[in-house]
Amino acid sequence: MEPTTVEMLKIELDRHEWGSLGGMGGTAEHGPESILRLTAGETEDEVWAAYWELENYVVVQGQLFEASVYVVPALLTALLGDLSRPARQAVLELLFQIVSGESDMEEVGRGNGDLGTRCRQQAQEGIWILYRELCSGAYDTARDILEIVDQGKDRLSVFIDACSRGGQKKR
Repeated sequence: MEPTTVEMLKIELDRHEWGSLGGMGGTAEHGPESILRLTAGETEDEVWAAYWELENYVVVQGQLFEASVYVVPALLTALLGDLSRPARQAVLELLFQIVSGESDMEEVGRGNGDLGTRCRQQAQEGIWILYRELCSGAYDTARDILEIVDQGKDRLSVFIDACSRGGQKKR
């Protein structure tokens, strides 16, 4: 039987020992619960309450903490599913905040000075999920993420042109 997106997300989250991963001021042990609430949320209030738990813990004003690297694949997995509009927007916004960030000075001191690069590499692994978002309604935030993580700039411009017209070029 084919696993649901929620089951796949739980598997992805269970791969890591969140209590040993750094977040602002402590560990990220609540990360999986917040991610699951974020992605399951139906209302703006539910979604953004969970969003801010993550936004103020794994990334804070562009400063990344260790757990951010593990949040990226979870967010990409969640985008495969049928999320509510507020949840999809919040997942993309959190992903943008993470891929735009760089290591917090605390993390640099712990030898994690490459968190920004590692997060962007994680996002590159889900590049086609992001392109699907670009072409299916989450245009602005998906474009912003892709401008940061896609190394094939010519591809991005072609997709931006095709998706902004609402269709693909005929060959």
